[in-house]
Amino acid sequence: MPAELIEGHAAAAVSGHLGPTAGRFTHLDDALSVLDTAQRDGLAIVTGFGPTNAPTAGTLSVMLGAVELQRRLEAPMTVVISDLGAWNSRNVPWPALIRVRDQMSSFLIELGLDPRTAGLRSHLDHDNLIRAGRVARYLSRADFQQHRESLLELYADHGLLGSEIGVVVDSLYTVADVLGPFDSGASRVLMVSGMEEAYFTDLARLVLHRQADAGELSLGWDGRIGALYFRVLEGLAGYPKMSKSIPASSIHLNMTPDEIAEQVLSDDGTSQTALLSAIELSSGWAVQDVEAARRACAERTERPGPWLEIRREFCDTFNAFAHTWRRCAP
Repeated sequence: MPAELIEGHAAAAVSGHLGPTAGRFTHLDDALSVLDTAQRDGLAIVTGFGPTNAPTAGTLSVMLGAVELQRRLEAPMTVVISDLGAWNSRNVPWPALIRVRDQMSSFLIELGLDPRTAGLRSHLDHDNLIRAGRVARYLSRADFQQHRESLLELYADHGLLGSEIGVVVDSLYTVADVLGPFDSGASRVLMVSGMEEAYFTDLARLVLHRQADAGELSLGWDGRIGALYFRVLEGLAGYPKMSKSIPASSIHLNMTPDEIAEQVLSDDGTSQTALLSAIELSSGWAVQDVEAARRACAERTERPGPWLEIRREFCDTFNAFAHTWRRCAP
């Protein structure tokens, strides 16, 4: 089932389930049936992050959204920091991945993730590694060729990708993450991610359907997978996504205040709408303050002063998050 834009009746329904958090999502894929409040028992949420570098504003926006979603739905959540997946699919040294992984775990809790109802783990997880090995039999090479990350070519052009097999292994681990709650008795799984990761949902559904039809080779899972996709934060300098792997496209939490100011206060025309999106999604500002930022951005040609002041305030906000990030360093 292809992901659909959240608009009209669907937008009202998602808002009814998620309240203000709904504004962070742009697409849904069978999410409403999974979120059916008449069947709240059996619901589980899965999301995750790659520890290839410090969080960008885009990653921070998803982290803030995950915390809001946990509070709103009050359902069991699994948050995966994909160390082994990143090792296989990106060219990043293992010690760096481990350092960022541990820092991310602490940072998520600082942002408000409740470890009492959220399972926070990495891919160094015995059960998930076994699950990945068990689900591999239901997928073919053609499945991985058909369902793949939309930005693979961009990452390849920047020399960031691991081997072809490594990318497949990464996908296999994450498919196992999505299917994990079925091992614990869940009947409905809500996958929450960026739109560029929708292929994980597609692959997980293939496994779920194929194992159900496999007779004595079935894993015994019976359920449904829905997905909500976060609004993708466009990159600075005209890049399609703010990626921690492409420095020119992003601001991230390892930057110094001067480096953050250089990016945020730049008058580069290709970056202004991306900066507004960063404010909307990763500032944590009140609704009225975000609306003031939208007005200032729209009027920036005629009245540049207010937009400059808004960006200065965002520098302060982002630096506060950066300070928390540094404090979480192992």
